[in-house]
Amino acid sequence: MSATTRRSLLAGAAGLTGAALATSIVIAQTASATGTGAGWLNVKDAPYGALGDDRNDDAPAIQKAIDAAGQGDTVYLPPGAYRLTSPLRLRLGVTLRGDWHPRSPAETEMTASYLRPGLGTFTGEALIVIGPAPAQGTSTATGYGGGARLYGLALDGRDQRSTTGTAVDGIRVIPGVQDLGLEKVTVWRFTGHGLNAQNATALQLTQVHCVDNEGHGFTWADATGTGGGLVDADLFQCHAEGNGGHGFDILNPDAATVVDCRSEANGRHGYHVTGVSHALVMIGCTSDRNGRDGFHLATSPGGRFLQLLGCLAGRDGRETATSLIPYSGFTVTGEAAEGVVLTGCSATTGRGDDDTGADSPAYGLTTSALNPVSNVSVVGGQYVGTTAPFQDLGAVLVRHSGVISGTHRDTGIEWDRHDVHMISGAAGTRRDLEFWSRGRARRWTLRTTDATESGTGDGSDFALVRHADDGTVLDTPLTVSRANGRVSLTTPGLTVTTTGGPGGPGVHLVQQRQSAQGYAVTGTGRTSRAFQSRAAGDSVNRFSMEIDGTQTFGPGGDTGRDTSWGRLGPAQIGSADADLVVGRAGKGIKVKEGSNAKMGTVTLAGTTPVTVPTTAVTAASRIFLTVQSPAGTPSGVAYVASRTPGASFSVKGMPGDTSTVAWLIMEPA
Repeated sequence: MSATTRRSLLAGAAGLTGAALATSIVIAQTASATGTGAGWLNVKDAPYGALGDDRNDDAPAIQKAIDAAGQGDTVYLPPGAYRLTSPLRLRLGVTLRGDWHPRSPAETEMTASYLRPGLGTFTGEALIVIGPAPAQGTSTATGYGGGARLYGLALDGRDQRSTTGTAVDGIRVIPGVQDLGLEKVTVWRFTGHGLNAQNATALQLTQVHCVDNEGHGFTWADATGTGGGLVDADLFQCHAEGNGGHGFDILNPDAATVVDCRSEANGRHGYHVTGVSHALVMIGCTSDRNGRDGFHLATSPGGRFLQLLGCLAGRDGRETATSLIPYSGFTVTGEAAEGVVLTGCSATTGRGDDDTGADSPAYGLTTSALNPVSNVSVVGGQYVGTTAPFQDLGAVLVRHSGVISGTHRDTGIEWDRHDVHMISGAAGTRRDLEFWSRGRARRWTLRTTDATESGTGDGSDFALVRHADDGTVLDTPLTVSRANGRVSLTTPGLTVTTTGGPGGPGVHLVQQRQSAQGYAVTGTGRTSRAFQSRAAGDSVNRFSMEIDGTQTFGPGGDTGRDTSWGRLGPAQIGSADADLVVGRAGKGIKVKEGSNAKMGTVTLAGTTPVTVPTTAVTAASRIFLTVQSPAGTPSGVAYVASRTPGASFSVKGMPGDTSTVAWLIMEPA
């Protein structure tokens, strides 16, 4: 290796940090002088002889270096434009390394250093193909102790032509590959996908950029959706931009972490996650101005965890204006949503960078087509859509406190000022909000019941559930019927403590309808009590009303009640143990007069009996007579001459007496 090349290697290593920097320097200093054998193999050195002149086919020279490399060796491509007419097939355990890669290749045009399909022709499925290790136990398995690595490479697909007429991927990872690392790699303008890695496991991708490819930027799926899978993978600061398909197309993720990645201006979804998600965590990922959903999560039954933390979706769904489908910043759909949690995520609306086009997306978050036992938990964050912040078609959204939402209007964003904690579930399911004592069992539950719903107001009653020390249900002190809004209280009842000053009742019932009913108490027998009251310090109630209306009174303290008032018989009310006292001067007893009354007046006709018709008279009636207006020859004597119980009685006077006499009927107790 020439001194000039060695200095270039050391300069290129300056972009590394920590242990990687130290390792690169040691490897550069110990590389063989001929560029072959253990260490670093320079593709421009003999016996490989790559030119990097952007004209000649360098595929044979580079492939020769790859084939010569052993486990842990680095095949180094100095800056140059390398034309390839066939794929580079990378062995496991070998690192293919360049010195440069752009994040935005359209701005640099990749004029300095790249790998590129040959002029006019290219035979193969991808520019770089990475195959699996030979089967364990075979003679060819010797030396395959680790995975392949790509570092510092720029792949330029502008001139690609496939002799088979099929789309060409930038990088194709054959199913079965394990322990693959890509760092600082850019894949630009290929007719296929940027990175196609079906059924590959143990991947580590750092700052890999797939830009302006006609297929997906990154894909871990196949055309039928039966294979694929992002398994045991870590993606960090990867970037998908301007691809014709999805930015990130992920099938059956399992033990995968996606951190600080970005997907923008792709033709379809920014992040497209399908299949069974056993464990996928996305942290700090962003999407912007993708054609469809920013984050499209279509899950299948059997998954457990799909969690998004601090992810941002901005201006996605730009196809909404021309499509019948209203797209969203986040969409959770499929068949199941077990373990789907969005924490601190946000979606916002906007137009293109030049302020053209319609505002999008239609919704901040959409849930749809999920089974009734699924729940999509949203914790914190801000969601804005042009139609509405949320579209809960699946009736599975669980919206926790701290979620801010708004609707994009022509005049600006109309914010929902309410801090909503929403627990959602399908009809016929029980939804609980539980309160626990830390280290112990549940204490209280606020519940919407699983009562059957028919759409007429019944079902899903509200209940307050009380639990025992071991968490089992004791009773339901309070329920509210959704059909009629009636509140029901169970034992031990209700205590109202008022602390305000005078002027208002402790409990005030306001009737809104003239025919409305007030309080109603239903007892199991006559001894049930409807109302009672006592003063502070009393041990015995001063007043009590039984379920049949009987009222009893007492002096309070510890003395029993001694006075009663209530129904004594058919059409009879009074007290069986107390006098009736009119205790105020000027007040007394008033009796209604009229037909069949117990009080009235009669005019005497001397000794001729005058009949008073009234059904109120009985055989035991006491009839009192008093002269009200003397007339004729008043004698001061008038008497009851006869009676017919239930019909009448007659009154006589002395000869010539025509006085007006008042009569009053009373019955003995």
